[in-house]
Parts: sequence; C-alpha cells; structure tokens
Amino acid sequence: MEKKIGAIANGVNIDHIPQGNAWYIIKLLKLQRKYPVGIGLNLPSKRLGVKDLVKIENYRLTEEQLKLVSVFAAGATYSEIENYQVVRKLQLTIPESVEDLIICPNHRCISHQHRSRFAFKIVRDKIVVNCHYCEHNYELENLQEFKI
Repeated sequence: MEKKIGAIANGVNIDHIPQGNAWYIIKLLKLQRKYPVGIGLNLPSKRLGVKDLVKIENYRLTEEQLKLVSVFAAGATYSEIENYQVVRKLQLTIPESVEDLIICPNHRCISHQHRSRFAFKIVRDKIVVNCHYCEHNYELENLQEFKI
C-alpha cells in the first residue's frame, strides 16, 4: 500500500482516528500557523475499515489535550516522534470525565448555553456521556455541538 502522508522528523502522529473526527481534533488543538500539519481522511484501515490520521510537526500534546483528543479518538494510537523514531506510543482511551468541551443538548439544562461537565461510560459497545447538571445520558456519536 502506498503511503499517503510522509514521515515526520519530530512531532506527533495520531493514527486510527474514527472516520470524520480528524477535523474535531484540528479545531480542538487550535494550532498556531507555525506547525506543519498533515491530515489524512478516509484512509483504508484493517482495524476500522476507514480511518483518519493527523500528523503535527514540532509539536507535543499536553496531558489535558490528550484527554480532550481522546473523546474524538478513543482507540487511536498517539505517537511522539524524535529524529524519525517513535519515543512514546500509547493507545488513547475514553477519559472518566471532561469539562468545557461538550454542549448539553438538553435545552432546559442550565449548562446548555455553556460548557458543561460530562462523565463517560460504555453501554453495549456505545460511549455514553452523562451531563453533570441535568443528569441526562446521550450517546457520544449522536452529539453534534462542541465548544471547540
């Protein structure tokens, strides 16, 4: 198989992102224009069928950024690269909770117009989020409003 995006000397590679979620990650990171970014969309994947990929040169994600990126890329592989060698590699997992990211879809929730706090759980192979304020549950894949 032909490589679609070349190797980077130093930076990060986020691979096996669920299809369509790379854009959320790019918006979430609010990268300054000085970082070269490679984005692969709708790439073939043995694990997912179709995947997205993000490579960022001369950049490292903070632990808080990794937590937020994990919401959109649970199961993805995060690799830190130095001199073309992987120096740190981990599989992203859903965090226990996040703040200031998801907008509650409940129009009567006090947090609807603001960023809320959500807890995560897995129910029948679906990621379910629970609003801290109104206590309603929502499937993550059905949510469409994020403060990013």
